[in-house]
Amino acid sequence: MAKLSHVLSDLQIRRWIAKGDPIARSDGDGLTFTLSIKGTAAWVLRFSVPGGRRRELTLGNYPDISLAAARELSREKRAQIDRGIDPAAIKQQDKARAAQAWTMRDLVDDFRAKVLNSRNYSASTIESREHDYANVILPAFGSWRVDTVTSIDIVNMLRNAKRTWNITKRLLTSMSMLLDHACGITLIAANPCTGIKITSIMGARPKPRTRMMLTTDEISTLLRGIDDLGKENALAFRILLATCVRGYELVSAKKEHIDLENGNWWVPAENVKTRSGFMVPLAPLVIEWFQELIALSGDSVWLLPSRRADRIKKFGDVNICRSTLWAAFNRAFKRGDIDIRRFTPHDTRSTAKGHLRNIGVSREISEIALNHTLKGMEGIYDVRTEIPERRIAMAKWAEFLYACEHGTTTPEPPKRETPRLRLVA
Repeated sequence: MAKLSHVLSDLQIRRWIAKGDPIARSDGDGLTFTLSIKGTAAWVLRFSVPGGRRRELTLGNYPDISLAAARELSREKRAQIDRGIDPAAIKQQDKARAAQAWTMRDLVDDFRAKVLNSRNYSASTIESREHDYANVILPAFGSWRVDTVTSIDIVNMLRNAKRTWNITKRLLTSMSMLLDHACGITLIAANPCTGIKITSIMGARPKPRTRMMLTTDEISTLLRGIDDLGKENALAFRILLATCVRGYELVSAKKEHIDLENGNWWVPAENVKTRSGFMVPLAPLVIEWFQELIALSGDSVWLLPSRRADRIKKFGDVNICRSTLWAAFNRAFKRGDIDIRRFTPHDTRSTAKGHLRNIGVSREISEIALNHTLKGMEGIYDVRTEIPERRIAMAKWAEFLYACEHGTTTPEPPKRETPRLRLVA
């Protein structure tokens, strides 16, 4: 049977596209016009290779490739087939070569666009990964082809970075996530991070630092001189200590999530390490501190907007860096302005936990105050957003801090504990 040749016309094709029904129509000699259910119009060349295997090669989309251009391209590919060349195999090889040409910088860009976003990770995790890529991984491998990076190169990078044990482990995780993505898009067959052990590079993990609980006298000394750090820093620290949140959760607070009328602050999931938003009850005293910060923040959407002119000029209305408050503390410690034991950001939470227990707050409510997940039946059945016992406990804690700062009678532990968490059926 003679082969059909040139049976399609541009008018027919435009009508099929306007109608929108999925079709596949041959123009002859294997050249086929296709219209998908989603409305994508394309040219496909169908042919056979030795052994009788059927093959297809997508030539391109219509109207990017016109009917006349598709016929010319089809003739070129048919000539290759007659010489024993498989154009579909050549196209696959070209794609593979293009993939091999990806640099690590290309890979990071693709990973950022597809994976490293607020749908998948908290803001603090994204910030850590971005820091690792910008400051260590890209300076070491940015121009390297992805498929040339080996486990030996990665170990050398980790050693040369000269970071702490924990940060080195984080760097390895950041690199492994990136190369897992490379495997997923078939740039490489296996992740070269597999098998790398931080203990082999850095030795055994150091013992975790014991969390510090500041004494009542230390809290008093600290709060009475806190204004020396600047008004915004002083208010931010009071709120951080009184609300028991993590530093990043406060730094990332937006005014739209703060309801002073009802005494609530919603911390959205994207700002939380556990990726689960939660409500922070605000005691009357803490509401006053929030009011002062909001007044100082002006028209910014942030509770703690950036104060650096260069940062504002570059990024616009952004929040302060997560290190801003602790940099102020470090400078004060170095100057000898703070006469107490040196503490870390996380010690504010252990301090709050210890004193909450000392002033009679139950273990369950003190755990909830720190946004820890309860274990057992309490964690399963109590799904309240508003927990009155927590609000009472947070008010008592704020009063304790006020008493420490202003030299009023030092609060004594009550003879009875505040109400324990009630199970909710």
